Amino acid sequence: MTKISTDKSSLNSTLTTNNSESLISRIFARHLGSKALSRSWWQRWVYPVLFLLTLTLSLATYLTLDSIQQSVDSYVNDNQRALVGGDLVLNSQQDWPSEVLTQVDTIADSQKVFDYQFSAMVVTDEQTLLARVKAVSPNYPLYGKVELASGNDLWQQLTSDSVVVAPEVLSSLNARIGDTVTIGDAQFTISDVLTKEPDRPLTAFGFGGRVLMQQDALAATNLLGQRSRVNYRIELAGAPELIAQQRDTFTQILSNYPDIELSDADSADTSVSRISDNVLMFLKLLVIAVLLLSAVAMYGVITAFVTKQQSNNAIRLALGEALSSVKRSYYQLLVVTSIIACIAAVALSFGLLKVGQPYLVAILPPDVGLAINPISAIKTTVIALVLTLLIAQRGLSTLNTTKPATLLNQGTGSPSQNLPWYRRVPLLWYGVMLAGLYAFFAYEVGSWLLGAQLLIGLIAFVAVFWALARGWLWLLAKLAKRSDIGWMHRIAIHNLARKGNQSALFFVTLSLSVAVLTLITTLNHSINAQFINAYPEDAPNLFLLDIQSDQHDEIDRLIGAPVSYYPVIRSRVVTANEVPVQEIEPADGFDDPTRVFNLSYADIVMDTEYIVDAIEDEQLYAPVDTQNEQNPDQAVVPMSVLDTAADLLNVGMGDQVRFNIQGIEIVGQITSIRSRFEQGPSPFFYFLFEPSVLAAAPQIQFATAHVPADEIPNIQGKLVREFPAVTTINGTAIAQQIQELVVQMSRLVYVFTLLALLTGVMVLISSLLSTSQDRMKESASFRLLGMQKRDLYLLNILELSVLGISAAVFAVIIANVGAWAAITQWFNLQFSVPWMSLGIGGAALIGLLLAIAVIYVRLVIGRGIMARVRAMI
Repeated sequence: MTKISTDKSSLNSTLTTNNSESLISRIFARHLGSKALSRSWWQRWVYPVLFLLTLTLSLATYLTLDSIQQSVDSYVNDNQRALVGGDLVLNSQQDWPSEVLTQVDTIADSQKVFDYQFSAMVVTDEQTLLARVKAVSPNYPLYGKVELASGNDLWQQLTSDSVVVAPEVLSSLNARIGDTVTIGDAQFTISDVLTKEPDRPLTAFGFGGRVLMQQDALAATNLLGQRSRVNYRIELAGAPELIAQQRDTFTQILSNYPDIELSDADSADTSVSRISDNVLMFLKLLVIAVLLLSAVAMYGVITAFVTKQQSNNAIRLALGEALSSVKRSYYQLLVVTSIIACIAAVALSFGLLKVGQPYLVAILPPDVGLAINPISAIKTTVIALVLTLLIAQRGLSTLNTTKPATLLNQGTGSPSQNLPWYRRVPLLWYGVMLAGLYAFFAYEVGSWLLGAQLLIGLIAFVAVFWALARGWLWLLAKLAKRSDIGWMHRIAIHNLARKGNQSALFFVTLSLSVAVLTLITTLNHSINAQFINAYPEDAPNLFLLDIQSDQHDEIDRLIGAPVSYYPVIRSRVVTANEVPVQEIEPADGFDDPTRVFNLSYADIVMDTEYIVDAIEDEQLYAPVDTQNEQNPDQAVVPMSVLDTAADLLNVGMGDQVRFNIQGIEIVGQITSIRSRFEQGPSPFFYFLFEPSVLAAAPQIQFATAHVPADEIPNIQGKLVREFPAVTTINGTAIAQQIQELVVQMSRLVYVFTLLALLTGVMVLISSLLSTSQDRMKESASFRLLGMQKRDLYLLNILELSVLGISAAVFAVIIANVGAWAAITQWFNLQFSVPWMSLGIGGAALIGLLLAIAVIYVRLVIGRGIMARVRAMI
């Protein structure tokens, strides 16, 4: 018994000692392995540099855009009532009915503001300027504050004979504070400079600057009664109970006045949020695409590094370190690297906000402060960590098949290759990724439905290019087998199908990036070619509004050039083909059938239009049955309609449209449909009638003329002094504004699309790294067979050139087809191919591919190939 007890004690002591030694060895192996892994990661600089560069760029752009979006949202939320002008707003294009004014009188004066806005010419002794005049009652503004350069209160500076003006008005007129300006028939003194106006809408471009005057000063100008384009507003403020009560009352009153709009601070769609949200959302979708591409590049880097560490991983497992511990060391290393990328992204985003602010003035209000938003920084960090962990989890899957025996047999395939496809493909991982991507999309756009649509659209878009890539690679392989091509070309094409080469993925990323760049370039080129670069020499560049019939002769004399006059009758559509206009859903969605339209009358087709369909060949009008079946006392008259208006109202030849012209209804029957050759600086009307139908209707006239551009300011001065109520618009200046806007917006999109192209190149480099071991082995075999080093360069250049150039060619073709469809069918413009830009871009892409191939062979294959050759010998 004593001996047995002693043996048990000895055995337990031995086991305890062995367990202690095993635990110590595992801890030592884990510590040593983690340290060696970290050293290997940072010493092989190409892996962390590529990882950091890809992740930092994508995170920085996302952080920048999200910070801008957060700033705009905060600005709108904090200033919503000031931006709208009040808690409740009435808006009309005509003077107020007595019933509305009676109800407004029930509200205290301190809680309401009357607002009149219109364009008018501002004149000094030497200069003229088209400005936006705003006349307000004394309680303006109800919310927010008007800031003046002097620091004084607005109503100290604003009197019945003085105005305050925006800084651009002073600079355009070469005027100073204290100077006198003429508006209409009245003269005013400039008393101060308007530096901030709470409810001034944000617009991409506008006519002149803002002039602010008192409501009581309007009568002296004699402009209000003569203009049909005045925007009438009444802004109301008050407690929620009062506003709710007033909203109900006005809703009942306005049922008899469909032309008057009623909105409140919560439901009003401010132009600030509308413009910035649309542009920023488009740019953010581009950045999200870049994030997805960066995830692919990160996966390639991680896979390449894990493959490179195969021997070290096997040694760590042989020393007794657990597989979970090995994976944990990789996770820790990659998380630390992603945190470094987040820090670098914050610094880069700070620089982008400072440098990019001048390019964002078209979509942001001037007083929005741009800074890195803490919430955006937190979101970016979470995205970086989640993305890194998910990609690392997939990239480290090869460790599951790594065994200590790998040291002795590194050339054999992994056991997972023998499994069926449904066990090799990580369906759960893909499912989690898609679910996470859907949640991310839905969160960003604020809609579950739109998020699903974006995800489906993204999958479909990528699937098309993926199928195209697979089909092209399959066709290349067939051609290489069946055609008589050189052995070097055959090997290069064979390498494209190498397992793990990610040729299809690189094809998709590169083609998508090139397609977007080409589409933007082609659209921009076609628009510039038609509106800017090839501006017709005889196209109108001077436009005159609010002309009276008895002013034609004197205007012709002052301009000294042929002038074309066009009558304008303001009207609304009541029904189209017996369908109430409120129930019409336009086919294109880009116009509102309930808005006010400009009708006109003419006997001939304009030079910029042509008839596409007519009852009588090439004739605007044809006899119709003048008996109205719905209303026998009301006659039906022939009418010509523009094709875009027909699409808007969902009508065609022979259909009838009912109009309301200041309370008088007429019914027009479509006898011809017109289309435009171009959408240039020429007038057009949706609806044309015979002169006998509308000649006696209340109307205004506008005119166009072509004069030398340098004479326009002088002509404007003469016209406005002779006819203060006539508004003149410099078409050349507007064309320049449009060009500046197009260039500005194009630059924004170009920057983010180039980022996508750069990320596509990162995908190519990561795919080269992930297959570097196989490439070195094949290169060593080729050297043993007598291939020279220059042949290795040529082989890699051929491989990348075939893949990259073919992807670019397909992308350019698809993008040009899409651009042709958009330009000719949507914009109705002439299509023009930017051959020079495409040539420069193609040369740059070829140069980039050659540089990558040469650098890759020199730095990756060239350094280790002789050691691999000696090992094989």
